[in-house]
Amino acid sequence: MFDIGFFELLIIMGIAVVVIGPQNLPQLAKALGKGWGEFQATFNSLKQEVLNETDELKQSVNLDALEQDVASVTKIDVDVNLDLPDSNTLSNLKNKKASEL
Repeated sequence: MFDIGFFELLIIMGIAVVVIGPQNLPQLAKALGKGWGEFQATFNSLKQEVLNETDELKQSVNLDALEQDVASVTKIDVDVNLDLPDSNTLSNLKNKKASEL
């Protein structure tokens, strides 16, 4: 996500030890961990609420039936006859072409 490698992480940890101090670093890590856990829990509950709302909306609109109706209306049945024309039709076309010239 942030594209931080191992050496960049070591530099950040070294700066944190110097700025914050080694005795306060575990407390900071614990607080960051708790904050991250709360963020994930909140995000997951929000995500679940949105998914539940969309499911309810799909059921109230009956989206599946609507999709089937649209698919059936837009389906085009084309009957293509790819049989070769008989020899009389070909000779008639050649004669007609020759007479036009």
